[in-house]
Amino acid sequence: MSKSRFYSILAVSALLASTATAQDAAKVLIGEGAMEFPESITSTADGTLFAGSVTKGVVYKAAPGATTTEVFIKAPEAGPSAILGVYADEPNGNLWVCYADMAAFSGAESKPSALRSYDLVSGAAKANYTFDGTSFCNDIATTADGTAYAADTLAGRVVRTVGDDKLEDWAVAENLAGADGLSFGPDGMLYVNSVTTGKLLRIDVGSDGAAGDITELTLSEELKGPDGMRFGDDGVLYLAENAAGRVDAITIDGDKATVSPLPGDVYDFPAAVTKVGKTLWVLESKIGKLGGAEDPGKFYAYPVALD
Repeated sequence: MSKSRFYSILAVSALLASTATAQDAAKVLIGEGAMEFPESITSTADGTLFAGSVTKGVVYKAAPGATTTEVFIKAPEAGPSAILGVYADEPNGNLWVCYADMAAFSGAESKPSALRSYDLVSGAAKANYTFDGTSFCNDIATTADGTAYAADTLAGRVVRTVGDDKLEDWAVAENLAGADGLSFGPDGMLYVNSVTTGKLLRIDVGSDGAAGDITELTLSEELKGPDGMRFGDDGVLYLAENAAGRVDAITIDGDKATVSPLPGDVYDFPAAVTKVGKTLWVLESKIGKLGGAEDPGKFYAYPVALD
């Protein structure tokens, strides 16, 4: 057994032995609580949280220890405004945001998606990348040099930034249909899930940065609506299953992925996670209630103690 595999098993064993539950007293209210429908969350090392709103098109920020948020980035004046992905690239000082047009899913005429970066401290706009054709920018991951990669759910591809204003197709394949969550693993490879097929995939990254083989990992159990996911500094992949209302800790050994649901609360369409120290933040999106007659109530990010 490899040393990395051994430590991963220890990490998950500790998680499952704990009484990991959402702590109501410390949960963070996203926005004003009225029809926010947040879909993605990210964080910096000091515990600052950022969440985007599908319906209002703003990025909210919560200071470390705060239980409420403030508007950090206003809704764009032009282009698509539904925020599906936010990602803090702290080493490069960027907050990346995926903007999409929800009309694209219905087949109606829609605006091309946009991937934008902002200053992580001030919120000032830095760069704008526009997708070609019908598209749906969903989640984001970055490499050490600041290159951003984004999942295009409708086009079944992963794109990446080139220079200051260009996107290029990095990986395009049939098994990338429904591409949603993205995260670079400790092995330097890019992991992608499909919200429509439930697959978890690994894309090899060559020494030149080019996409290589795409491998479908063998799962220990079915994933239902895999959405946002992030590797923690413990080497564990944390993943939100929106259709199952749960969050998983996944360990990967070669081409096999062991899915271990975290004990604790059941969430209403959890869409994203982010890890700060020994706390996993789970964003409850309630997207299933979007456009319905039912009042969704308030929206929260819940802290889950990992040990």
